[in-house]
Amino acid sequence: MYAVALIPALGAAVAMAQGQGAGYPPPPPMTLSTTLSGVLPVLPTQTPGFSGVETEEGAIVYDGPANPSFMPVNGPATTAANLPAATYMAMLPSTNFDNGTGSTIMGSVMISSTAGGSGVSVSVNFTGFPSESLYGPFVYHIHEFPVPANGNCSATVGHLDPTDRGEYYPCNVGAPATCQVGDLAGKHGNVTMPNFVAQYTDAFLSTDPSSTAFFGDKSIVIHSSNTTRLTCANFKMMGGAANGTSSTNSSSPTPSSSVTPYTGAGSKMSGYGFAAFMAATVWLL
Repeated sequence: MYAVALIPALGAAVAMAQGQGAGYPPPPPMTLSTTLSGVLPVLPTQTPGFSGVETEEGAIVYDGPANPSFMPVNGPATTAANLPAATYMAMLPSTNFDNGTGSTIMGSVMISSTAGGSGVSVSVNFTGFPSESLYGPFVYHIHEFPVPANGNCSATVGHLDPTDRGEYYPCNVGAPATCQVGDLAGKHGNVTMPNFVAQYTDAFLSTDPSSTAFFGDKSIVIHSSNTTRLTCANFKMMGGAANGTSSTNSSSPTPSSSVTPYTGAGSKMSGYGFAAFMAATVWLL
């Protein structure tokens, strides 16, 4: 009897020894059927018989139908102008949060602006993605909160979304001002190959700390196609004072008794939404 009882525990130990990470396996999906700022700010009236959407770690697993006319609650994003000269980099750690795919994703995202300029230049360099046909396409976003010291990618909560656009309708590439500000993959393309390099300009991200579109104290998170959080890292200012967070979380995640509360768009979370997020986060700690 004792041997049988030990099998699940031994299996979990073997999985951890194989490097599947503190976030493996992810928490079970939950259904969201009420409005939730930054995720589902308005109910999709264009979807007949809508009864809810499946979420994982607070994010919608699969997009709803395309809706090119959809506008964020707070209106479209505005171009970031008169920016300071600054460069920020997020360097992925050597151990992934969820390495259940058997691959270790590494690399960096560097974002910079010029003095008095508009918009930012983004340079993406990732390696080590697993099979795209099995786990992709992969997406990456800027999330509202930094990665805590224990490496818990779930604690980064939702996407940077000052316009309160939400996630249900897919980003309209033809109108990027109506997309979530932090939805880099939605605006500029998913990751569809093991080694991914991209360079582009984003008009809406800001290096001005007083802007609601400022990303320098936030994080980058990479997801599989079903939104599972595979790895994450914090942005850090290069060649100047740090933004108060570390650029990497390379040490092995350790348990923590607290998680930074969400104070961005998701601060409006109440009822089911907040309880669901906290349940998922506590499950991982």
